[in-house]
Amino acid sequence: MRLLIISSEKSDKQVKDEFHVKMDTRFANTKFIPHLENKKEACTVCGKSCFWCRGKYNLDFSDNIVQIVKLPDFYMLFEDQPLKYLPEKFEEHDLAIIIGVHQDIVLELPKLIKESGGKGIIVPCEDKDWVPRWSREMLIEECEKYGLEYAFPKPFCTLTYGEFKLINDFIDEFKLGKPKFRLFVDKNDIIVKAEVIISAPCGNGYNIAKHLVGTKIGEEAKKSVAKFWHSYPCLGGMHIDPELGDTILHIGGYTHYSALENAEIIKVQ
Repeated sequence: MRLLIISSEKSDKQVKDEFHVKMDTRFANTKFIPHLENKKEACTVCGKSCFWCRGKYNLDFSDNIVQIVKLPDFYMLFEDQPLKYLPEKFEEHDLAIIIGVHQDIVLELPKLIKESGGKGIIVPCEDKDWVPRWSREMLIEECEKYGLEYAFPKPFCTLTYGEFKLINDFIDEFKLGKPKFRLFVDKNDIIVKAEVIISAPCGNGYNIAKHLVGTKIGEEAKKSVAKFWHSYPCLGGMHIDPELGDTILHIGGYTHYSALENAEIIKVQ
């Protein structure tokens, strides 16, 4: 599957009034793209103690990324000419992943993506201000107008199988979405081996699995998930999202607790 990634590039510009907005660049550039490219040097979680928990998995999807488009991170609150930030056409691709892009620009993307051969989009929402409800509803209309599949996981680690084949294939091929573990447990309920079936798109699944080894199923394992999910760190928004009634950060945590509770358990001697 050929991926187009559209995100924002970090600048030194700072918001000084309510008429401007700065887009978040961290998730795309420090988590998602390095995860897809499986670059050890991009992982800064463990420092010198890192033993590369993702190394045993076949995770280098660099060849699947046909284009990374980096947009500015600083804009007027409302952009009257959003097309000026975009190329006339993207490289031919199958699925576009749009991360931390100004909502006025996002609304212009379905037509361009369709003209570039794209068949679908994923727009994760890692903060309550990323693609708010009214923009999302308009974006869905545009996607349906151009025959594009779409998903708006809030946060990205809640992406699950649904009605769209291309997006389901994305989860299967890249092993990304709502996390799922396979745990090998001894007679004392100690986890002796932990495998990642599907990881959160930030890559945290591998970090958590590494630290589950040696813990006991139940409260001890849950405490390990809480500690190492949060310290990765999770970049979900920390303000209450009115649609969710909770913070996106907390939703990310609940999603990983659920992955532990619903893990595939294999008993070993």
